[in-house]
Order: sequence, then C-alpha cells, then structure tokens
Amino acid sequence: MPNNSESMSISPKLGIAALKVDLRRKRQHYTRVNNFVNKYIKMTLQWGSLAVMAFRLQQQCRAIKVRIFRGFLSVLVAIPVGFLRLLTDVYINPKANIGTGLVLHNFAGIEIDPESVGKNLTVNQNVCIGLDYKMSGRPTIGNNVFVGAGAKILGPVSIGDNVVIAANSLVIDSIPDCCSVVGAPAQVVSRGVTSDYLSFD
Repeated sequence: MPNNSESMSISPKLGIAALKVDLRRKRQHYTRVNNFVNKYIKMTLQWGSLAVMAFRLQQQCRAIKVRIFRGFLSVLVAIPVGFLRLLTDVYINPKANIGTGLVLHNFAGIEIDPESVGKNLTVNQNVCIGLDYKMSGRPTIGNNVFVGAGAKILGPVSIGDNVVIAANSLVIDSIPDCCSVVGAPAQVVSRGVTSDYLSFD
C-alpha cells in the first residue's frame, strides 16, 4: 500500500488558489437564478461548499514550509474543521492531491480519500472514494469526472478522463476515458462521453 504522506504531495497551485476555481465552477453550473444573492452568497455558504473550503484551508496549512507555523495553524484550523465535519458529514483527506474545480453538489455521507484526482471532480451525497476491504490502495481519478449519489469507488483502480459514474454504482475495476458506467459492479454502458458540464475552462 502506498505511503499516504509521500504519495499525496501538495501542489503549490492548490489550497486557497484552488478554492477560487472550485467556487467559480460551482457558481457557473449550479446557480439557477442568476443574481448576486444566489450566485455569491447561497453558492458560497452551501454545506458542500463549506466542506470544500475546509479541505482547501487544510491544504494551504500543509503547504507552509516553516514547521512551527504549519503546526500552529493546523491545530488552529482543526477545531472549526472538525465541527464542520460533524455538521456536514463530509470527510476529505487533507493530504489528498485533488485538482481544481472540486464541487460537492450535496453533503452528508461523503468520504473522499483518493490517491490523486485531476481537475473538475463533481461529487454527490453518500459517495465513498477510498480503500477497499483489502486495504490495497486508493483510486486514481482523472479529469472531468462526475460521481452520482450513493456511488462507491474502492481500491487501487484508475478512472479515466470524462467519466460519468451513475448513482449507486460500485466501481472496483478501472474505467477508461470518455465512458458512462452503471451498476454493482459498474459496467460501461456508453462511450465517447463529452459534456460541457464535466469540464471547466
């Protein structure tokens, strides 16, 4: 099994800088009534957005090179982050290397503990991404991936770019690029998947 602290290095482009992209992508795709309150207040204060903020803040703390400051800020941040986790029922491994454009459409029952994730991951409620029962490794996820409600991605699988994982699917095998999968275990039901919704430029 890979060493979590070594395999999940923090890119300097993540943290607070990534949060700006996360929120911008969510505002673009989820604002139904395009006014200031909905776009900049409601979208920012949704539980899923707050959980992403907590994760990016932890990333930012981990990127601080001065150990004493990093330790102090990490302890300081741990209190509100822990409280927010109780409220949202969302856990994102703070060591995870997750690219920009992360969107949690809903909250509750979400655990995200991957090996690595590319850009533009969209996650719905009751999703688990992480170790399988063998504890043999974590998923590696590409760019522009949508994970439907109740889906599980477990073990050392590889998920390609532009992939749609349908609700309640169980992914225990690798998935190539540009596919939609459904079922338990998940099976490819369509290929050549492209959608403006999956990406963000």
